[in-house]
Amino acid sequence: MNTIASLRQEIDQVHKEMHALLVRRRDLTMAIWKIKQAEGQPFFNAEREAQIIKDFVALNEGQEKDPQFDELLKGVMNSLLREYETYLKSKFPPK
Repeated sequence: MNTIASLRQEIDQVHKEMHALLVRRRDLTMAIWKIKQAEGQPFFNAEREAQIIKDFVALNEGQEKDPQFDELLKGVMNSLLREYETYLKSKFPPK
């Protein structure tokens, strides 16, 4: 039987896994940003970001239809993209 304590332990583990994935994503994004800067490409690519959000929400397919959760997923990914953009611009200001 699940208890609140055991479920919270699972949530804590999910947070650790999320943290590791966010660090990995940061590192990959930084590598891409360095290439873009060297090639003179703009950081923001609206088409790519729209596709990222679309693909992220599509990962929820096969689950019970939940439009509100789809909106939550869009919001999470959109926020993540904006925060990474702010972070990278502070770490690698335009030359």
